[in-house]
Amino acid sequence: MKNKDFSYLYQNWDDTVRRRKVFLSNPVFIKGLALAPLTIAATTLDNGIILSIAVFLLLTPTRIITSLITRKMSVPFKTFFYPFVSAIIFAFVYYYMYRVMGSKVMVLGVYLPILVVDPIIVKNFEKTRKESVLYSIINGLRNTAGFIVACILISATREFLGLGTIYGIQIIKAPLLPMAQNSFGGFLIIALYCALWSNMVAKYKYKVEVEARHNERISKIDD
Repeated sequence: MKNKDFSYLYQNWDDTVRRRKVFLSNPVFIKGLALAPLTIAATTLDNGIILSIAVFLLLTPTRIITSLITRKMSVPFKTFFYPFVSAIIFAFVYYYMYRVMGSKVMVLGVYLPILVVDPIIVKNFEKTRKESVLYSIINGLRNTAGFIVACILISATREFLGLGTIYGIQIIKAPLLPMAQNSFGGFLIIALYCALWSNMVAKYKYKVEVEARHNERISKIDD
């Protein structure tokens, strides 16, 4: 990366975070969203893929529809409307997933439909500013991508540690951490990922700041 790029990133940090949401503002590892389904249901990579597909089909369409309809709604009305739209979309999503995947979607139990009211889907209702359709699509896809990255990492890690397999394929004979398959173990693994991820983001921001300030000193000397 060129030195001048660091200066731009630092001076436009909020915009940088929005554009690099998957890493710098990950909805799971940084914002702590969707923890319930990930803690309970994301015990295997197969389950993680099912959760990822559900969020992919649910998050962005919900955001687009609500951005079109709720432009003149007050926050209290949005509070009820967002989950209502999400529930209607989920009915079609669940039907589609059941037709394609069969009873596999039922393994997740209530933690698949609970996405309807999860903050990762409905958190946007609290914003008072209007949101364009294009921004809803872009930001919705960024949040979706961030969730999928986190979900795949968490579910694969829990399956490997708890069962010794990845996507059902035996990797090691004996599991390293059987408790990774229960909710408490899942919470610990997610917490560890959050700590590591936050640390990486902090180091990256510090690097950007140091390089930007270095560029400023060089520019003053040249002048």
